[in-house]
Amino acid sequence: MKTPLIFSLVLLGCSTGASAQTASPRYPALSRTLDSLAYVDQWPMQRMMQQLPDTAGRNLEGVQHLNFARHQPVLEAIIRRYGYPGFREVGETSANNFWLLVQHADAHPDFQRRILQLMQAQVKAKNASPRNYAYLTDRVALAAGRPQEYGTQVEYTGPGIGTAHARTLRDPKNVNKRRAAMGMEPLEEYLRNSADMHRQMNTPQPKAL
Repeated sequence: MKTPLIFSLVLLGCSTGASAQTASPRYPALSRTLDSLAYVDQWPMQRMMQQLPDTAGRNLEGVQHLNFARHQPVLEAIIRRYGYPGFREVGETSANNFWLLVQHADAHPDFQRRILQLMQAQVKAKNASPRNYAYLTDRVALAAGRPQEYGTQVEYTGPGIGTAHARTLRDPKNVNKRRAAMGMEPLEEYLRNSADMHRQMNTPQPKAL
C-alpha cells in the first residue's frame, strides 16, 4: 500500500535550521503575497489532516492540486521580477513559504530544478535554509529518476496503513552524515515522526456526541 507523501513532507519540511530572519524585509508586499499563497496551499491539507470535509463539498485532494497549478505561474513571475526571495528579501517565514510552494510544483520539474540551482547559492550566502534545500534536492532527484540524497521523500508500505520508508536512497550508510550537514535529524527519527503523523491522519476520529 502506497500513500501520497505530501502530508508528512509539508509538516516536517518547514523547519529551516537557520536563524536569518530580518526585522525589515526588503520586499514586504511580496512577503505578504507569499504568506497568502502558502495559506491557500496548506488549507486543503489541514482539512484532510483534521479529517474534515470541504464546506463546499469539493474533493480536497483535487482542490489541493488545482491550487498547486494556479500558484506555479505566480512563482515564475516572482522569480523574473525579484530573483530568489530569500531571508533578506522577504523574511524567514515567507522565504520558507516560497520554498513550500516550489516543492508542490511537481508538474513543472524544470522549474523546480531551476529554483534548486538558484537556491544553492542562497544557502551558501545564508539567505536560504539548508534543510529546505535538502528537501528540494530529493524532490528533483526523484523526478529525474535518480535516488535521493537525504531520504526526505517517503512512502508507506506493508499491512494496514503501512510503515514509513525512504524512497530510493543513494549510499544509505552515510545518509545521516549528509543529513547532519544540513542541520537535519537522523533518518530513523524522521521516519518515526512521519509514521506518527501518517497514523494520526489515517486513524478515524471519534464523532462528536
